[in-house]
Amino acid sequence: MSRKPNYLLILGIVLVSFFIFISVIGPYAAPYDLEYSQKIGYITADDGSQQLKGSPFPPSKEYVFGTDKWGYDILTLLLYGAKYTVFTVIIVAVIRLLIGTAFGVLNGVMSPAQQKKNKQISLFSGIPIFIIIYFIMVGINIEPVLPPVYLVVIQGLLMTILGIPGVYNVISNLTIEIKKNAYVEAAKTLGGSSLHISKKHIFPALKGNLLALFVNECIQVLHIIGQLGIFNLFLGGTEKQYFPTIYLSITNEWSGLIGQSRSFLYHSQWIILYPLIAYMLLLFSFYLLSAGLNTSLKNKTRRTSHL
Repeated sequence: MSRKPNYLLILGIVLVSFFIFISVIGPYAAPYDLEYSQKIGYITADDGSQQLKGSPFPPSKEYVFGTDKWGYDILTLLLYGAKYTVFTVIIVAVIRLLIGTAFGVLNGVMSPAQQKKNKQISLFSGIPIFIIIYFIMVGINIEPVLPPVYLVVIQGLLMTILGIPGVYNVISNLTIEIKKNAYVEAAKTLGGSSLHISKKHIFPALKGNLLALFVNECIQVLHIIGQLGIFNLFLGGTEKQYFPTIYLSITNEWSGLIGQSRSFLYHSQWIILYPLIAYMLLLFSFYLLSAGLNTSLKNKTRRTSHL
């Protein structure tokens, strides 16, 4: 009997690939230069007449997503900021997975007497990660002295370090469960070393779980970036202006564009709407990918359970 296509997985792959593609070509596909702004211009009224108006300008042929308060094209800002959001999420998730998997498998293949207790590596498990990062970064991220790339790297390292214990615990527990299988016990009986067992048995059995765990880590990192954005701690630096006090994203990453536009909830809603849609679509694409991978893993387990 033919298997049904995994539409969730297919759609998730297509959407995530689209966002990666946009992140690569964003600056080249942007309709305007990043520094271009139009603070005053003519708009067409309902009666067809041309009226002089100041920014922000609503969506139009010239500005597909409209402009912000300062006359900057929102589509251009989104395209320039995409690489900071998308690549930071993916890179942090990859490093978390690599380090956490290496130590998790190492701990899992040890004898029970040698294994470290999971609670020993969960030092900050009771504290939300974004709170720890906020208090570390707030002094250097708002009105920063460091270049944006340095700030992205520092924040990325913090998200990586604080996220490794979670991956470690999951992989360690999965490895311990895999070790209980008869083929692993047979390999140990025949004198297989821990390295041999890890390479030939543990990692092949973990492959599907690792991909699903990677996507889940992407979701967690994106959540953290969004939570920090609520508190005006934007990825790559926050510019603070006075009279009135406002916070602006230096890199135009998507959670920053959302955070700096909160005052437009009740008027000129397109200023916050389009960055919010972009952020939610990226998050939704990872959720689709995660659901598709979980479905694929369940189907694989169901098929192999009869062997």
